[in-house]
Amino acid sequence: MGENQGKVLVACPTYAGKEYALEPWLQMFNALTYKDKVAYQVDNTRVSKAYFDVLRAKGISCSHLQPWPDWDRTFRRCWEMILQRAKDLDCYWVFSVEADNIPAPDSLETMVNIALYANIHLVTHAYPMHKSAAEASGIPEDSFVYHEMGCMLLSRRLLEKSIEEFGEYGNIALSIFSTCNRYQGGSCALTSKFKVGHLDGYEMAFQNLEMSQVPGLICPTPKFPSNAMTDLPPSLKNAGFAIVTPEPFVPTWPNPTTATMGMIIDTKLDEPKKEDPS
Repeated sequence: MGENQGKVLVACPTYAGKEYALEPWLQMFNALTYKDKVAYQVDNTRVSKAYFDVLRAKGISCSHLQPWPDWDRTFRRCWEMILQRAKDLDCYWVFSVEADNIPAPDSLETMVNIALYANIHLVTHAYPMHKSAAEASGIPEDSFVYHEMGCMLLSRRLLEKSIEEFGEYGNIALSIFSTCNRYQGGSCALTSKFKVGHLDGYEMAFQNLEMSQVPGLICPTPKFPSNAMTDLPPSLKNAGFAIVTPEPFVPTWPNPTTATMGMIIDTKLDEPKKEDPS
């Protein structure tokens, strides 16, 4: 392919529970062989802007969003902000790489080439479930793969149209796939073209948002690993947070099993503004 393939915004929503994967994600971005690219993350940590400050200190273009209680409305707004950044930078493509996913250096170049060659608006690549969650649930790690927003290239126009029609679907991932099908945007689902790592870090997770109301979109496993939610991300530790006694948590996906959900509290920090771009 020629050099004029379109600028790409490499982006994702994130929160402090993914701090363990920040350095690998940055290394992934810098290692991508595709040259015309920009990184952007939307932090939606509810309890603090400390992780937002970490992102800024790392030199990542980022914004902070004070989230709704639920995943679906929060992620809709995150992706509206990502779309706006893509427009501001005149990016033709958006490469959705979740905060704990690490696609190979040639991933973006490969996906753009496929999209241009096939004249399509959507390319995804499979990525595995978290190994520790699979082990805790007693199922093989390779018994399920995601084909969602963890490693997805889509045109800016498809993202824009999907957000316009979000109300019909109620979930951004479902809206993207359905909108692409409705308007015959064309898609390609890759399975083993390159490696996509899915980094474990359940120990730093906490209940920032309620789960999606679309079953199966977040996690196909009924159990979390035993060390889930037992440690705080460094940014929250440094901000004076503490883990309090965990409370029972019942996932909303099919066949739920009660898990332990660690909660974190802090009484020193002011409520952040609704949105805070850097």
